[in-house]
Amino acid sequence: MSQPLASTYLGRANSFGALRLAFALAVVLSHSAALGFGRPLMPRVDVGDVAVAGFFTISGFLIVRSARRSSVPRFLWHRALRIWPGLWVCLLFTGLVVAPLLHLDRHGTVDGLWRSPGGVFDYLRLNWWGGLRQLGIADLLQGDTPYWRWQGGNTINGSLWTLAYELFCYLLVAVLAALAILRRQLRWLPLLAAVAVLGVACWNYLLHGNDGQGVWTTGTVEPLPLLGVLEKNDLFWFGFMFLLGGVAELYSDRLPISDPLGVLALVVFGWIAVSGNFFGPGLVAYAYVILWLAVRLPKALHRIGRQHDYSYGIYIYSFVVQQVMAKVGVQAVGLIGFFLASALVSVGFAMLSWHLVERPALRLKDWTPAALRDRPDEPAPPEGDGAAGDAPHPGVTAAPASG
Repeated sequence: MSQPLASTYLGRANSFGALRLAFALAVVLSHSAALGFGRPLMPRVDVGDVAVAGFFTISGFLIVRSARRSSVPRFLWHRALRIWPGLWVCLLFTGLVVAPLLHLDRHGTVDGLWRSPGGVFDYLRLNWWGGLRQLGIADLLQGDTPYWRWQGGNTINGSLWTLAYELFCYLLVAVLAALAILRRQLRWLPLLAAVAVLGVACWNYLLHGNDGQGVWTTGTVEPLPLLGVLEKNDLFWFGFMFLLGGVAELYSDRLPISDPLGVLALVVFGWIAVSGNFFGPGLVAYAYVILWLAVRLPKALHRIGRQHDYSYGIYIYSFVVQQVMAKVGVQAVGLIGFFLASALVSVGFAMLSWHLVERPALRLKDWTPAALRDRPDEPAPPEGDGAAGDAPHPGVTAAPASG
């Protein structure tokens, strides 16, 4: 027996928080192999990419729901509060605490760290708004880590690169909301877009396989204000997962949630994941699995992330934590030990980020400029578009946002 998603998704009585936390830890696990040992975690499947795709699916669902419940300015204000304060403190911590310590260890001084090309000030200036334009700081980590020896990268916080794609999706949703396309009468347009993207994905796969080549996936989109350069392939796939989540929200009154269908989707996704042949239909199954699990997992998991959402903090801090740990040799304890140690430290930073930065920032979500306070209240959602509950975004990332 099946029920529509709208009937099974009841406000905060869901497991999106647990799923976001699981995805954040999956990224930490994937990066444990890459940063600690200079190799992929699994030969066929990039567990980190799969987790980030899950983030984007949840984000699409929750962000579209948020946009349908508020005015466009209020929606953008909420998104800014969810992403930027946490990111800014993370950048400052990386540039003003981690970088000087690494520079002192390498050179015995901090001279030349701040204003030199590629130094701390450039790192903060170029990455401040979410676009990861500068990957490293000075010559820190060069030759010192397994990741450098594997990829040659001086990246100090590689997780941040997906935030630009997340912000792009937010802006696109704001445009759709402003054009009233998220209303019931026009919701067929996002559905048509999802079908078109699925068709292109299948066409590209038939012609090019999984090599990232094809229509809409080759080259870059540049330069975008604030966001910098976006790879079309990443924008295509992450945007597709975000779109699937958004369409699921728009059609939640018609999308059936069925246990047999959920198990079938899980089997299809698992088979595709093991084979390493990710393409459109498999990702549709994956998106359905996420929504199915969100409403079918045990109620005990509903508490995770309801009051304290640490997933975004884990996502934005874990890469820095693991790079430093790898530099000092913590990987000597083995992959599982390195993962557990870095996850524990990352959760600690995430807790500090949530309680000291993210949650205090979210208390400002109802703030209104004095010049606008005498205006009438914002309009209620159109008939049929009401939505109860809006959970914090995972970030990404990473991460999915608080309404």
